[in-house]
Amino acid sequence: MEEILEIEECPICSGKHTYKLKVKTISILRLFTIESSLPKTKEFTRIFVCPVKKEKFEASFSLSNDIEEIAIEGIKGDEKG
Repeated sequence: MEEILEIEECPICSGKHTYKLKVKTISILRLFTIESSLPKTKEFTRIFVCPVKKEKFEASFSLSNDIEEIAIEGIKGDEKG
């Protein structure tokens, strides 16, 4: 599955960058209750590369807690700040 992550303000160049993430989910069977039907998220932290200055930075983001693995596939598009 592919997800898109937008970094609104890069800490390196202040530009906006959009990254493609390859996300592997796990299947979980749940007994549906009011509590379990609410979406739950998990925070992930990854290292990204600024496409403008080619420097690394760390960013955190939230996705579904059914995620098993995340890989950064590349940059979808970018704009200079």
